[in-house]
Amino acid sequence: MALGSNQITTTTANVFRPNVWSNEVLDAVQSNLVILPLVKHYDSDIASYGQTVEIPNVSNISANAKSANTQVTLNGPTETKTTITLNLHYESSFLVEDIVKAQSKYDLRSVYTKRAGYAIAEKIDKSLVDEMTANFTQTVGTFGTAISDTNVLAALRKLDDAKAPQENRSFVVTPQGKQEMLAIDKYIRYDAIGVSGDQNSIVNGQIGEIYGVRVYMSQNLTVTAGTPTQNNHLFFHEEAAAVAIQVQPRTQAQYKQEYLGWLVTVDVLFGVKVLRATFGVLFKS
Repeated sequence: MALGSNQITTTTANVFRPNVWSNEVLDAVQSNLVILPLVKHYDSDIASYGQTVEIPNVSNISANAKSANTQVTLNGPTETKTTITLNLHYESSFLVEDIVKAQSKYDLRSVYTKRAGYAIAEKIDKSLVDEMTANFTQTVGTFGTAISDTNVLAALRKLDDAKAPQENRSFVVTPQGKQEMLAIDKYIRYDAIGVSGDQNSIVNGQIGEIYGVRVYMSQNLTVTAGTPTQNNHLFFHEEAAAVAIQVQPRTQAQYKQEYLGWLVTVDVLFGVKVLRATFGVLFKS
């Protein structure tokens, strides 16, 4: 005998089927923020006041032959300065109404405060990337052609010719650049370059070392889609660029009665500048 069509189904009994929310939230995807600690900092100079940082440039002076019974030859260089303008003021804000706080299972104020802090840190990192990409005067490599050992050596030569110190050199690559680096035999065979210890640990985006230069990966570098895709990697010494953070990232909160909620703002005030363009190389692939 047929039972008919009055079965209890997921549709008719839907009110008994709750949607269970996880105790954890799926956090936002974040980029590696690696540029900021790799450049020169002038934060302490402008912590209390000022709208610019004026950095005197000191020239080399010459050594001159001294002849008997003659005066010494004086050096009298006319010096210039480099200016970092503190004109980058960014904020990330949100407002959580009381009804949301009362009814939500999650502490949204805490969750989004972390996201706002990250947004500010990413803005500083990306501002440095944009400044360096636009103002490095030396280039190696070709768009559409993978990073090669030959071009790494060419970038090293450019820094050597510019008399950049051997220490505190960094090579920051895009995700595609990381893939290309891992295909270079000398990069993955640390014994071939005499590097000891465990070079496979990833610390703040560092993915290894080649010829004494630390290698990092960052998703914040400039990549232009097209045929071919244009990857702009950065090969530089610490003094190639600088940042001056006058107002360190700060979090402020205020209860807004007219909105019946908490307004939270994270902000920062800073400036960035390429100091020595010849201490940096725009590395294309």
